[in-house]
Amino acid sequence: MTEGGVSVFTEESRAIKVECPTCGKEAELREIVYELPSVGRTLLVSLSCPHCGYRKSDIVPLQVRRRRRIYYRVERIEDLNARVVRSSVASIEIPELGISITPGLAGQFTVTNVEGILRLVQDAVKSIEILVGTTSSFTDVIERLIKEGGKFTVIIDDPWGISTVEPPGEGRGCKLLVEEVAEEPIA
Repeated sequence: MTEGGVSVFTEESRAIKVECPTCGKEAELREIVYELPSVGRTLLVSLSCPHCGYRKSDIVPLQVRRRRRIYYRVERIEDLNARVVRSSVASIEIPELGISITPGLAGQFTVTNVEGILRLVQDAVKSIEILVGTTSSFTDVIERLIKEGGKFTVIIDDPWGISTVEPPGEGRGCKLLVEEVAEEPIA
């Protein structure tokens, strides 16, 4: 699968020395133009510092598509295994749970599944509870959904149009709607 240590999907690769944003010493920034299945041409960027151990990576699409909204209805526990590819600018909403995840400046490209999204929310709620010094039953609600299943909708709104949801198996019994959205005029 590789040619000379580089993947056959790699179009070009380079490494440059930069200053580490954490310790200020010399670090390595690697850039690779790569063809990702379902996403297209992307720029994989990674920064690593051998001195302080700082690491940061991101995936930047080089081919942006039309804005896309994905609606995935979870009805069976198996639906939690649906693969989710989320661009770094895509928001996620689960209306039935009152969950809305909006990426910030440090938003990252994510590959996970629906259960992984629920776990991220659960971890975030636990962190907030620790900071505030309170507890709620919301993490229990999420844990019950993960273990026993439930019905809810995952909505992904991606301005870059590269996020996807791939139902498990043949997608039997699940409901998936992908909508390409014309850009709304700015008022």
